[in-house]
Amino acid sequence: MILGTGIDLLEVDRVRRELRRGGARFKRAAFTGGEIAYCDGKRYPARHFAARFAAKEAVLKALGMGGLDLSVFRQVEVRRDAAGRPGVRLTGRVGRFARERGVRSVALSLTHTRTMAAAAIVVEDGTASRGMRGGKGP
Repeated sequence: MILGTGIDLLEVDRVRRELRRGGARFKRAAFTGGEIAYCDGKRYPARHFAARFAAKEAVLKALGMGGLDLSVFRQVEVRRDAAGRPGVRLTGRVGRFARERGVRSVALSLTHTRTMAAAAIVVEDGTASRGMRGGKGP
């Protein structure tokens, strides 16, 4: 069953400016080492950092954890599986919060253009949804 959804849209230039101004300090505050290595290895790193930042915001929205400081952003890590699909690993306070609420899976979709980045999240408890009519499904 779906426990929550989250979406976030972010201007790539906003992240690009923060990367120029805060540089390594901003990266270390908001991203894990794996995320930094992945994004820095891309031709346009700001686009990838922006998509990951949007994913972190969307996860916190889906969990109902808004209004937290930047320190929790490292506790939401965007990763890719062997097929290249994005996923999320939750640790620390965010991971505990999710487990306490019964979250068993987090589905993530990322997209970006030259100017915008977006992420959509669905958090589920692992039980089958009954559909809108309350029956076996649509």
